[in-house]
Amino acid sequence: MIYKIIFPLLTFFTLSFASFQEVKIGKIDDYYKDKLTEQQLKSIIDEIKHTFESELNMNIFDYSQNGKTIDILFETPSKLEEKIQKKMENVNSKLEKIKELKTLFPQIKDEMTISQNRYNEQTSILNMKVQELNEYIRDINKKSSLSKDEYLKVQNYINIEKKDIDLESKKQKKLQMDLTKLFNHYNQKVFSFNNLVNDINRLNNEIESMNRSFKKIRGKTFGEENTIIKAYYKDGKLVKEKSTTTTMNKIEIYGFDNLKQLKAVLAHEIAHLVGIPHIEAKNALMNPILDKSQEENLILTPEDILNFKENF
Repeated sequence: MIYKIIFPLLTFFTLSFASFQEVKIGKIDDYYKDKLTEQQLKSIIDEIKHTFESELNMNIFDYSQNGKTIDILFETPSKLEEKIQKKMENVNSKLEKIKELKTLFPQIKDEMTISQNRYNEQTSILNMKVQELNEYIRDINKKSSLSKDEYLKVQNYINIEKKDIDLESKKQKKLQMDLTKLFNHYNQKVFSFNNLVNDINRLNNEIESMNRSFKKIRGKTFGEENTIIKAYYKDGKLVKEKSTTTTMNKIEIYGFDNLKQLKAVLAHEIAHLVGIPHIEAKNALMNPILDKSQEENLILTPEDILNFKENF
């Protein structure tokens, strides 16, 4: 009988985000109360850290109370099926919300365009009035002298025009506020849309993992890719800016037959946490299928070491 433990692929894993990480012990399910203590788990983490440091000649992770959580969980297949169903219902609910937002976006954009045009028109009117008054003042200043009556007429005219400009300026500020509200409203909806998409991706990733043979999956590293889109108008044109970040969140271990196996599975997942991908090399720690030899003697193969150097 061939001995295999299959590690699930990470949907959101991105090589360019490989980096030093800190870890901490989270939940240890009561199922393991006679099989694993927190001190034993801490010792296993220390052993993994020593193995990585001695073979890579660098520190890639550390233990910290502020680190990413390592949870040791136990779930029966029936509970797992219930979780999958709840997550699928959650996905469908979020898809409906996305559908509503997709319908709403064109309406808001049309309102933004109308509001932008009104603001531009009012700005042109205001600028024209300011320009006309400035030209009038320049012409008056060119005259060598004015009689008292002429001066009073000029002063009266300037005061009237200034009041008119103030009124036009207030109109412009009101239109600017309306436009800003629409932009903020649009960006809030975009933010909600991005969060829904990220949530669906995360849920689908978890569902995909859970749908695999429960007994074969010993551990998983969870990560999220967050995309934020900002929209604004520049020179009368709608501009969109997109930024993407990847965050590795936690490790979950779902089962182990002995502490040696736990050590090998956890070492594999910690490597994923810091940004190291799978490789197909035989007997390698980062092979998707864990080799029995890694349980007997946790070690980085030459292919593993090259994998770390290329990606960390």
